[in-house]
Amino acid sequence: MILKNVYQTLEDRGSDLRKLEQEGPYSCAWENTWLGDGYYFWDTFLENAHWWGRDIRKYQNGYIICNAVCDFNDIKCCDLVGNTEHLLSFSNTYEFLKQQGLADKDTKVKRLIQYLKDINKFNFEAVRAYGIKSKNFHSNFSFNISFEEGRPAYMDLKPAIQICFYSKDSLSLKNYKIVYPNEYTEGYMV
Repeated sequence: MILKNVYQTLEDRGSDLRKLEQEGPYSCAWENTWLGDGYYFWDTFLENAHWWGRDIRKYQNGYIICNAVCDFNDIKCCDLVGNTEHLLSFSNTYEFLKQQGLADKDTKVKRLIQYLKDINKFNFEAVRAYGIKSKNFHSNFSFNISFEEGRPAYMDLKPAIQICFYSKDSLSLKNYKIVYPNEYTEGYMV
């Protein structure tokens, strides 16, 4: 088990900050959620939470970032980033559904997860995934380094990895606190 820092980006709605921390985290149930309904966090890299607030959501009244920690392990989390066995199983599910005529090139990740839940083959509290090409290569929030001159291959040093927790206490999620903007944090001094 690894203690992992995660970050949630929220629209600044002028809420009571103490209440926001006490009641958080906050779920996302948009129609287009990538991993299903749940509590979405950016894994490890605070910069991705800023990228989401500034470049993607462009919240009119600004945004708040909250930090939490979880007890990460790939027994309770379907890790589609770092566990190749989970990736293989997910791939096999996709191929099976294609053979049955239940999936095609337009099938989304969320659909595969829901299928596995429906047949009781997805007994995880959370799922972790890397949205490849979700950040623009030239974004101020991209941190890329090439492998060799003149070749397109590169390594993303701060990849856009998300963890979707399916309940507020998945993976022992705890210590939900505001970390941005600074003036909202405990102990901030002018």
